[in-house]
Amino acid sequence: MNIRNVRRVAVFGAGTMGSGIAQVFAAAGYKVVLYDTNPQAFQRATSIIKTNLETLIEHGLVQENLVDAVLDNIQTTLSLEEAAADADIALECIVEKLEVKKELFYSIDKMCPERTIFASNTSYLNIFQVVPPRRLPNTAIAHWFAPAHIIPLVEVVRGDETKIETIQFLTELVKHIGKIPVVLEKYLPGFCINRIQRIIGREIFFLLDNGYITPQELDLAVKASIIPRSMVLGMVQRYDFTGLDLSAMNLENEDYLEAPFDNKPKSLIERVEKGDLGVKTGRGFYDYTGRKYEEVLKERDAQLLKVFNNLKEQIYKTI
Repeated sequence: MNIRNVRRVAVFGAGTMGSGIAQVFAAAGYKVVLYDTNPQAFQRATSIIKTNLETLIEHGLVQENLVDAVLDNIQTTLSLEEAAADADIALECIVEKLEVKKELFYSIDKMCPERTIFASNTSYLNIFQVVPPRRLPNTAIAHWFAPAHIIPLVEVVRGDETKIETIQFLTELVKHIGKIPVVLEKYLPGFCINRIQRIIGREIFFLLDNGYITPQELDLAVKASIIPRSMVLGMVQRYDFTGLDLSAMNLENEDYLEAPFDNKPKSLIERVEKGDLGVKTGRGFYDYTGRKYEEVLKERDAQLLKVFNNLKEQIYKTI
C-alpha cells in the first residue's frame, strides 16, 4: 500500500495513547475512527484532545481555526464492525493483555479488508503470536510514546514474517505525520527505549530504596547533566568522547556497587500499595493533590513543547 492511498485509520482503544494517536492522524488530515467498548472513554478522550489542542494553540503550533477540522476528522464508535470496515490501517491501543489483544485481532480479521495494515502500540508484548497467520506479512508493532501528540519517536518493530514493504510503508507514514520512526529489525520484549528505561529504573530504585538521594535531587541531577548531553551525543556516541579504553576499564572496577536485580523495589511497591499511582491518583513520588488531571497534563505538555521546539533542529537533522 502507498501512503497516498490511506483514507481511513481505525484506532482501537480510546485511552490516553489511543486518543493522542487519533489526534495526530486527524491533524494530518486523515479520517480516524476511534473505537472503544466504554462510551465514557470517548468523553475523556475528547476532553484530553481539546486540552492538547489548546496547548498547541498557545504555543503557536496549531491555528485556532483548525481545531474544528481536527475534531471533525475523528469519529467515535462502539461498533467494532464499523471501526474495522474499510480501514486502511488498524492500530491497536487496548489493554496490555495478550489474550485480549488476540481476541481483538481475530475479530477484526473477519471485518477488515485484505489490504489493511495491522499495527499494535504495545510496549512489550509479542503480538506476532496472537495475530491471525494470514495477516502477519502486513503486521508490525508501531510503538508510540506519551504524550503521543508531542513525543516524536515511534518504534517500528518487524516480526519474522513481516514484509519489508510493510515496514517501509509504516516508516513513510510515520514521517508523513511528522513523527520520527526507528526500525527494530526483529522483535525483542520492550524493544529499544523501554529496555533502556527498565535498566535505568533498576538503578533509580536502588538509589531511592537505600537512601542515597531523594527523588527531587535525582531528577535535578539528570536534568542538569546526562539528559541535555544526550540530545547532542545520544547514548552510543557518548562513548567515543569518553574514550572506549576508559569505558572498558570502568567496567572492570571491582569496587563499583552494582544495583541488584529487584522487581519489588520498596520505594515503588509501597506507593502502589497505598494507592499513590502518580498523576492519575493525585500523588506518586510527587504531590498533585488539588489539581485536575487535565491541568497537570497541560503543564507537562507546555514544558515539553518548549524543550522540543528548542531542540527541533537537533532532533530532525538525522532523518
